[in-house]
Amino acid sequence: MSNSKAPVVGITTVQTSINSGDFHKPVVLVNQAYVNLVADFGAIPVLVTENEAIVERLDALLIIGGQDMDPAFWHAKQEVDYQAIPGVGKRFCRPLDYAPNRKRDQFELALYQAAKSKKIPIFGICRGLQLINIAEGGTLHQELPESNIQHETGPDGTTQCHFINIDPNSYAHELMQVTSYTMSSRHHQGIDRLAKNLKATAWSEDGLIEMIEQVDSENWMMAVQGHIETTRVNFPLYDRLMEAFIERARLTH
Repeated sequence: MSNSKAPVVGITTVQTSINSGDFHKPVVLVNQAYVNLVADFGAIPVLVTENEAIVERLDALLIIGGQDMDPAFWHAKQEVDYQAIPGVGKRFCRPLDYAPNRKRDQFELALYQAAKSKKIPIFGICRGLQLINIAEGGTLHQELPESNIQHETGPDGTTQCHFINIDPNSYAHELMQVTSYTMSSRHHQGIDRLAKNLKATAWSEDGLIEMIEQVDSENWMMAVQGHIETTRVNFPLYDRLMEAFIERARLTH
């Protein structure tokens, strides 16, 4: 590894295209907030694209949000219809931007397994939490059960927030020192069956798993369903999770 004291953290990306006149330009996208989340704690952010061998150069891995995952990865049939519609759509009818990218799914699943084999710390946000659960043998709701809690983005694009309850016997609680907090919510899928070797550590009031972890002498993994990278001013306690993640990366380095 580098002689620098700063750990190198890989950040997954979204590979897509943008329209430029009559042409489609392939691009790699990542929200600046994810980059800031890593850099603000003294780590070096590196954008990861399509070769899991990059794990050999990393001290930690951040798996970000993005499209829905292909349900074939948990042996389910596709129930959601993706169409060229505006906004966020409705249950079982979603815009094309949400449609699964199987190539991305395959890559990030392989990347996760490579990072786990190397025993570097892993942090997942939104889709990242869902992908980790699938990688470990769990399943997802393709559409969340109907609830009085609004988990997905509002029709006008606003991000919803709701309360969560945090397990007092969890590492998350050890870091945050609260049993109740607020989580941002911008998703229509979520964990259905939790993988056997993962621990749920926080739930929304309707029972949806909002945080998971696997922290022991061999592995360090935490994941949150909400977009903590965009709510740092209003909900600063999540920064403690990221601080612990980067500190573990320093020890790995």
